[in-house]
Amino acid sequence: MRKFPIALIVGTLLLSACSMTGSLKSNDAIKGAIETHLKDNPHLSMTNFNTEIESVEYKDDTADALAKFVSKADPNSAVEVRYQLKLEGRLWKVVSSKPVGGQGMGGHGGSMGSLPPGHPAMPPANQGQTAPEASH
Repeated sequence: MRKFPIALIVGTLLLSACSMTGSLKSNDAIKGAIETHLKDNPHLSMTNFNTEIESVEYKDDTADALAKFVSKADPNSAVEVRYQLKLEGRLWKVVSSKPVGGQGMGGHGGSMGSLPPGHPAMPPANQGQTAPEASH
């Protein structure tokens, strides 16, 4: 009779642990980590754009995410950034970022387009530069 409550408690704990692991590997968890990282940048106004997670690839305790930032002022203007993240404890942390490209009605004449208002300037995509280390 006593074995049943113990088995029920153990089973509940195992299911709880599995569901917590699953919630770490979600677009919401990755989006939260990226937004937390961006809030540390005083030159960026997060109220000027919407953050969308385009894709995420997980490998053990790392993730490779593609985020799209869409201007609230001009929904046709967007920029994509690839993020490398690492799981530290129960939180994802941004390790590095690299602009991938953008689209929009900006006056750049190329595929980069204009950045959302308040977004810091990005180097041209063909220069292959990564984001400044100070932003990490």
